[in-house]
Amino acid sequence: MPFLLEILRRAAADLLQPRVLAIMFLPMLLALMLWGGLLWGFGAAWVASLNGAIQHSPQPGWLGPALAGWLLGMGVYLTLILLLVPAVYLTALLITALIFMPLLVSVAARRHYPGLARHYGGSLLGSLGNSLFALAAYGLAWLFTLPLWLLSPLAAGMAILLNAWLNQRLFLYDALAEHASREELATVRAESGWALYGLSTLLVLLNLLPLVNLFAPVFMGLAFTHYGLEQLTRLRKEYAA
Repeated sequence: MPFLLEILRRAAADLLQPRVLAIMFLPMLLALMLWGGLLWGFGAAWVASLNGAIQHSPQPGWLGPALAGWLLGMGVYLTLILLLVPAVYLTALLITALIFMPLLVSVAARRHYPGLARHYGGSLLGSLGNSLFALAAYGLAWLFTLPLWLLSPLAAGMAILLNAWLNQRLFLYDALAEHASREELATVRAESGWALYGLSTLLVLLNLLPLVNLFAPVFMGLAFTHYGLEQLTRLRKEYAA
């Protein structure tokens, strides 16, 4: 736990660097603008589609027309919110991973790991493939578990675990792509275990805090960068010993 707290402290300190401050809110703002525009243009069609899908689902006859109609309307908008919130979140993470991670890695490496050699084991194509796999797996898992989120008391726990998996899968590759070789990247991921998922879970919980979630994607990028480069430094010291 002290190691993870130190990682979070370093990431928080790097948030105050001018280059990071300049882009700190951009991923979430860009994601909100994108989905806000789509909602403005297609919101009525989305509501109509969800309304039709819910109307054709079985409904208890004892509710009565008025109550059934009210519940139907609430169900439509609740479903739309449940779809849009993770969509905005995923888009902000994807923007951070594909566009801003090189800058975040540069800031962290220059300040904390200036002597760490670069082996360039990752690539832009690899980053894109990793991101698409992570988002596809997350999306499928989220859709399959959506009914449980609405009904199960374990919904919060499932959401945290699912997002913890997504965060570490999405960011660790980009955090190490410039410095690690392919073999080192695979080794760091394989040997991380509970520490990586522990960090990812802490970041998910921080993302739930109001205002913090506006810059959470950038903070996550920094935290995973520090984690990955610290683990890579440790691994090379073990090889050299």
